[in-house]
Amino acid sequence: GFHGRWRTALHALPARRAQGQTSPSARTGTPAGSSPAKPAPLRKVAALGVTLVGSGLVVVTLMSNLFAVGPAFENLIGDFRPALTQSSINTARTDIAGLSAVQQEFTTKLAPALSQQLKMTPDQFNGFVSKNFPAVAAGMGALPTAVPTFNGLINTLDKQRPLFASADAIPTTSLPATTVPWGMLGAGILVFLIGLAMLRSPKAGGAVAIVVGLLLVLLPLALSLPGKAADADQLNANLKPVYTQALVDNATGALATIGAMGTEMKTTMLPALATQLKMSPEQLQTFLGANFPATAQALQTMPASMERFNGLVKVFNNNLGNYGTLKPVGLERLIWIMMGAGGLVAVLGGLTVVTARKK
Repeated sequence: GFHGRWRTALHALPARRAQGQTSPSARTGTPAGSSPAKPAPLRKVAALGVTLVGSGLVVVTLMSNLFAVGPAFENLIGDFRPALTQSSINTARTDIAGLSAVQQEFTTKLAPALSQQLKMTPDQFNGFVSKNFPAVAAGMGALPTAVPTFNGLINTLDKQRPLFASADAIPTTSLPATTVPWGMLGAGILVFLIGLAMLRSPKAGGAVAIVVGLLLVLLPLALSLPGKAADADQLNANLKPVYTQALVDNATGALATIGAMGTEMKTTMLPALATQLKMSPEQLQTFLGANFPATAQALQTMPASMERFNGLVKVFNNNLGNYGTLKPVGLERLIWIMMGAGGLVAVLGGLTVVTARKK
């Protein structure tokens, strides 16, 4: 009757409710018992990370003043290159040896011989020279200090030649150093754009990030940039104690004094002594060549020697500003920063590609 039908309807309600409900697994398409994969946030983080790396490379390039460092480096290397050949070093050593021989011969042989010929004591002769030929006296007084100074400078430059040759090849022997800041800036902009592309097309952008990142690691290694940059930094450190304004000023003053000595000795002192000794200029030259060969030779070679020394000091002076620009910059650190950035970009790109494939 009525009560039987009522009980049947009540028993049917749970079944009808179950038929009208859908499980979460059925709605999402995810198998029961497993959590849904969510790769999108991870890919977004990777893409933003790549854009940050690109921005960082741009900031490092600008904050390191590389667009001033590159030209300064190239100008300094180019100006010093002729002075650091083996031939130039050997010639400088010969010039220094000639100056040293003149000072030694004048003090120990020529001055005593001339004072004897003029019937003067050594002190009287020194007073005679100081009064009548002050440039000669000043030059002879400067040589004992100037010769070791120039000799030390040439020795320092000679020891730096291997480091200089390595630094001269940054980035390659055929590409100037001015390309380095543009390369680093361009790499930063490219990496930044790749990060933006990864937001729109994760799989393709990630693949490009892998390639570019590996290039930023492998290309510096192929060009030996870490070693070259380390050599450039060591060259910088080795020159810091000697490459100063004081060195340039002292060398300029010493060369002016020695050059004036050579001029006065040749044009004034020796002709005057020849007159007092009743010798012709030719006889005096023969007398000097036979008895004082170092002095005789120096009179012929000193103008050219002074010109070479003045040229070297001029190179130092002209590049003081360039060296001041280079001095605070660590090139090796910048190379490793670029390579580290490349490795990070490659890792983030690989992570993006893997998550995209899983999806």
